[in-house]
Amino acid sequence: MAKSKVVHAESFFEAYMELKRELEKSATRFQRTMGISVDQYAILHHILENPGKLTSATVADSRGISRAAVSRGISQLIRRGYVVQSYQSSDRRVRPLSLTATGEQLETACYETLQTAAKTMSKVDLDGSGSLVTIGELTKMLSAVTGKEDTEATDK
Repeated sequence: MAKSKVVHAESFFEAYMELKRELEKSATRFQRTMGISVDQYAILHHILENPGKLTSATVADSRGISRAAVSRGISQLIRRGYVVQSYQSSDRRVRPLSLTATGEQLETACYETLQTAAKTMSKVDLDGSGSLVTIGELTKMLSAVTGKEDTEATDK
């Protein structure tokens, strides 16, 4: 018989806090190893996927991050030589973003580090029965808590 994935109220808070601590430790380890934060990596990755097409405002809007936070992150990435802003001749207010060669190398190294972590995580036997919870399933479970769905509808 398959084990139920029902989350019990009495253990939810403890599990949530443990997950939060592990995510914070993982983000700190990533930053120490790679030299940039996870949020800065997300910006690098997004720029790599859309070179010369994004501005700080479009990055913020598409990533769901505040414009101020994205602006700070981009400024740090520019200072460190990973990102460049150019000006469009038609409108100097629009400053598309691109990665430098060093920025592309860093993005690739970060991506490889995250791929390795994902492979390691996907092999973890959570309850000793051989059943695994995928990152996608965990994300869906957390989205159910933080989502805007009607909670009464999910209780039925």
